[in-house]
Amino acid sequence: MYIEKRHIRKITKLFHSLTIPLRLVDASGQCIAPEDGNDFEMPDSALSPSINHRIGRSLCRGLDMNPPVYLVTEASGTSVEDLLAVADAMLMTMLKSSYSISSCSDVYRRVLRQELNSMELTSHVNEHQIAVDMQRCVLLFRFESIEKSAYSILGELMPLSDGDVLVEMNHASAALIKDMEGVDGIEELTQYAQAVRETVMEEAALNVNVGIGEEKNTLTQLGQSYAEAKRALEVGYLFHPEDCIYIYSHMLLERFLMGIPQEDCQHFHSLLFNRRTAKLFNEEMLQTIDMFFRKDLNLSDTARQLFIHRNTLVYRLDKVLRLTGLDLRHFDDAVTFKILYELNKCGKDRPSAVE
Repeated sequence: MYIEKRHIRKITKLFHSLTIPLRLVDASGQCIAPEDGNDFEMPDSALSPSINHRIGRSLCRGLDMNPPVYLVTEASGTSVEDLLAVADAMLMTMLKSSYSISSCSDVYRRVLRQELNSMELTSHVNEHQIAVDMQRCVLLFRFESIEKSAYSILGELMPLSDGDVLVEMNHASAALIKDMEGVDGIEELTQYAQAVRETVMEEAALNVNVGIGEEKNTLTQLGQSYAEAKRALEVGYLFHPEDCIYIYSHMLLERFLMGIPQEDCQHFHSLLFNRRTAKLFNEEMLQTIDMFFRKDLNLSDTARQLFIHRNTLVYRLDKVLRLTGLDLRHFDDAVTFKILYELNKCGKDRPSAVE
């Protein structure tokens, strides 16, 4: 953003009063204050604001505005990080009071939560020079039991392109508004999410789950993509707790089942799973059926995966047929069993909304 000369003079005077050299630079690294200060070589990847980033022997912290400006100092001593945080807060207070602006992250957060009307959105878009028409997708990252915020953890470890924006939603979750230019569809996006998960596990020894919404064309649709990412996490936790990445567009059946009233779920589930069939559907039988479905109803592949003889598998499936009338080797009966089995998950307490 453009900073008036009077503010640059105030910032320069403030910096000269410090014992630790401090500079304010723009996105290209050109020094803004002090005016006679040296330029700084900025990294190629984007830096999340309000987080200290170590770059060589320097520390860099972005102010939460667009276009971005950065505080830079030498990374020496424990007090330096605190100095950057205090200087960030002071400059943001000065500039906010002068220009009556909201932080850029706050604008994106309110866009994701769909809290802005059209006039407010237009005002903020012009104020922060935010692109309206742009291919973007929301990825929601959620941690369990963390001391540092999700935003701080991801901001220090996640590689961002120039069009990406990381937004803090609450202490445990952060949303990435991903620029889809150069991203080849949902598979590449999933690979990116997996790479971030692996980096977090290796560098911070933490587990993170990811919900992925659908790609949108405009800024006003990002709230819908965020809602989809939230829904993917909610439904994914319920139906696939063993997974960590949940894609909204890949969960059609699960979303459909979640729309069925709980009483109906329990009723139809009990038509197949009841006291009469309790002995039949023991843990071994359910594992067998699950693997059979995973192997696309292929007898030979399932038997190999379970380390059992093919005839043993056939015997188990015949047993299901005799007691329930469902031949799981036939597609229609397999679908019936799958739906009735999954309804048990819907009949339990629904997951609370994920922020």
